Amino acid sequence: PDPLADITRIRVRSRANHCLYPGATFEGTQKSGRNNYDVTVTIVDVDFATSFLCGYLYIRGLTDDWPELTTYFDAEIIGSRHGFLTQNWGASENEDLVHWSRFPAFRHIKHEAKRPRLTIDDRDRGAVFMRWKEKFLVPDHRVHDINGASFAGFYYVCVDFNPAATASANAAAACDLAEEEEQRSGRKQHRTRRASSARQTSTARRPASLAPYTAPVAAMSGFYYHQNSEPYQQLSLTHVPDSSSSSFEFR
Repeated sequence: PDPLADITRIRVRSRANHCLYPGATFEGTQKSGRNNYDVTVTIVDVDFATSFLCGYLYIRGLTDDWPELTTYFDAEIIGSRHGFLTQNWGASENEDLVHWSRFPAFRHIKHEAKRPRLTIDDRDRGAVFMRWKEKFLVPDHRVHDINGASFAGFYYVCVDFNPAATASANAAAACDLAEEEEQRSGRKQHRTRRASSARQTSTARRPASLAPYTAPVAAMSGFYYHQNSEPYQQLSLTHVPDSSSSSFEFR
């Protein structure tokens, strides 16, 4: 067919990954110092084949002149194409590692990162890491600078598809480290017996749960970085499940 007459036959649709798909919405807050601001993020397009994502970030109450701000951002998805080293926007390797290490999910995959850019293989690990770079204000793309707000920095972002499991794994790892320390100090045997007995008693008395299974709610967290901004301004968002099916295409 003539591609100019009917492009629907040749276009390639975006491939979703869990809750990361065109039209997905995340809601929560951004914490800056003692202040909390309501934030909504909408994914416009995602393409894992090219490690690209883009969307809109809507924040309320950040400045007096702009009580409601919406910015467009591009994102680099960490994988074989983009590594954990930013090598841009004033971020050093030390800043990168300090920020990525604040995400619990990063602790499970940091040993896989390969030099020189700390890339990782493209596969599903239960979490996606990204860098977001705000480009301009919406709807007026000509606005790049706002008094009281800056686009000069970027966000380190992690989307954890099962944050409860990640927290449990981190707790288990912490327990293993504690037991190793006890083995070295010769105190493990007595405390292990007490802990084992307590667990058996607790398990015997616990009734079987009849609660229905609920799918985990994905969590999106992030940290804004700029050399001249307050450090560790934190995004804390959760995915808003769709109440109806929909289809989006970014062209």
